[in-house]
Amino acid sequence: MSIFTGLSAFPLTPFQNDAVDEHAFIGLIQRLSGAKVDSITTLGSTGSYAYLTPDERARVAGSCR
Repeated sequence: MSIFTGLSAFPLTPFQNDAVDEHAFIGLIQRLSGAKVDSITTLGSTGSYAYLTPDERARVAGSCR
C-alpha cells in the first residue's frame, strides 16, 4: 500500500512582462482548490523559480493563503 494517495498539483508560476502575474497565479490556485485537489505545491524546481527574488517568492507563497 502506498502512503501517497490523491491528486497533487504542481502549477508553474505565470509571468507577464518579466514579472510574476499574481492575478493569474491566484486564479490557478483557486481553480485547483475548487477542483478539490489533495495538495498544491508551489515554487517547485521547474520553471522560473530559480530566477525569482526573495520578495517575489514571498509574494507567491503568500498568495496561496
